[in-house]
Amino acid sequence: MKYKAIIFDLDGTLLDSVATIVLVTRQTLQSMGIDADEKALRHAIGVPLTVQAEWFAPGRQQEFVTSYRKTYIKHGGHDSKPFPGTLEMLTNLRKRGHATAIVTSKNAVGTKKAIDMNGMDSLFDCVITADDVICYKPHPEPVIKAMAELGVTPDESLYVGDSTFDFDMANTAGMSVVGMSWGARTRDELVDGFPKRVVVDNWAEFLRWLNKPGSEQL
Repeated sequence: MKYKAIIFDLDGTLLDSVATIVLVTRQTLQSMGIDADEKALRHAIGVPLTVQAEWFAPGRQQEFVTSYRKTYIKHGGHDSKPFPGTLEMLTNLRKRGHATAIVTSKNAVGTKKAIDMNGMDSLFDCVITADDVICYKPHPEPVIKAMAELGVTPDESLYVGDSTFDFDMANTAGMSVVGMSWGARTRDELVDGFPKRVVVDNWAEFLRWLNKPGSEQL
C-alpha cells in the first residue's frame, strides 16, 4: 500500500458547502458596504475566517467575523451535506487499511458540528483545524501536524482537496495530492496551476486512481 494515510480537506471536498459559504460571505460584505466578485469569494475558501476578514475588510476584521457567523447560522451553514458517495468512500478506505484524517481551515467548533451532524465522527483517525496550528494553509504546518499524529511520512501520505491552497500546502510538505473538481476551484483552475497533478470529478474516479497510484491518467 503506497498511501498509508489519506488526508482530506473538508469544505468543498467532503462537504457540499461552497455555495452556502459564498452566499454567506457575500451577504456579510454587502451588510458592511463592501463589494467582492464571485471569483474572489470562491478563491478565499480554504483559509481561516480571520484571514478572509483581513483580505476583505481590513480594519474591520472583528465586525466581519461576527457578522459572518451570525449570517452563517441564519442560513443553516452547518446543514451542508457530504457529496454523493462520501461516507461510502471513507468507509471503503478504512476497510482497506488506510488511515484517514481531515485538515481544514475551519475552526474546531464548526468542524466538530459538521462531522457529527453528517455521521462522519467515527471515520477519521485525526482532525486538524485552524485552532490547532499557528500557520494556516497554504503553509504546510497543518498537514505536517496530521502526519505526525498518524505516524506517517510524506511519501506514505496523500492529500485530497479542492483549492490551490491545498495543492500548495501538500507540495511544500512533500506529499502527493489529488484535486476534486466539484469544490471552490474549477478543474481548469486546478490544472492550469498544477498541470501534472491529478484532478478527479467524483469519488469513483478517485478510487480507480488510487488503485494505480503514481499514474497521471485516470
